[in-house]
Amino acid sequence: MPQERLTIRVGGLHLAAVLHLPEGGRRPWPCVVAAHGLLSSKDSDKYIQIGEEFSQAGFAVCRFDFRGCGDSEGNLAETTVAQRVADLRAVVERMRAHPALSGRVALVGSSLGGYVALFVANQDFKVKAVAAWATPANLDDLAERPDAVRAQGLGDTFIAELKMGRYLRAPVGTRYCLIIHGDQDELVPLEHARHLYEAALNPRQLEIIPGGNHQLTDAAHRGEAVRLSLNWIGRYL
Repeated sequence: MPQERLTIRVGGLHLAAVLHLPEGGRRPWPCVVAAHGLLSSKDSDKYIQIGEEFSQAGFAVCRFDFRGCGDSEGNLAETTVAQRVADLRAVVERMRAHPALSGRVALVGSSLGGYVALFVANQDFKVKAVAAWATPANLDDLAERPDAVRAQGLGDTFIAELKMGRYLRAPVGTRYCLIIHGDQDELVPLEHARHLYEAALNPRQLEIIPGGNHQLTDAAHRGEAVRLSLNWIGRYL
């Protein structure tokens, strides 16, 4: 499948992105924007697989690096959830304006990427659907362990944001929301997925993957998450 490398400007910085374009289907294509986790990048196996399989199914896919990650500009130590929400919004707007795309956008995110995607989908009613994998319902554990946060390379701005509480809880009332979670997630307990489902509004769906860990490293588990996400997003995008 053809790929296009992009840079997207936000907050005085440039984000690196890769846009997968389908070879078949009818142009202009709808687009799925994929948001990676806290310490991940657009080039992890998970996001490459999403790009390849969704584009084979007729959707464009934009995977990108949040500021301070991968090939994007910025400093990880200055990361905040608010910044990542702004980054994702900027990518969504760029995809809506892309000449090869239809302007219809859905989101897929994993872990903190799913958390950020829920905020964007909740605030932007033009987002057609969102699939959140292994996503926390709150960041209480990080707020309670600032030393562990710093040990991951994050800084005081992230800790201060958590203390303020603005992004401490996932938003309520999100629609067109698919929650996918492994029942053996070692980082985000399964109860978070149930809380997210309860906080969402219809249409919504909760899918639990037996044996799935946080990264969905088993090929069958990850393949199931991709299939479920394709089916869900395909209904609305």
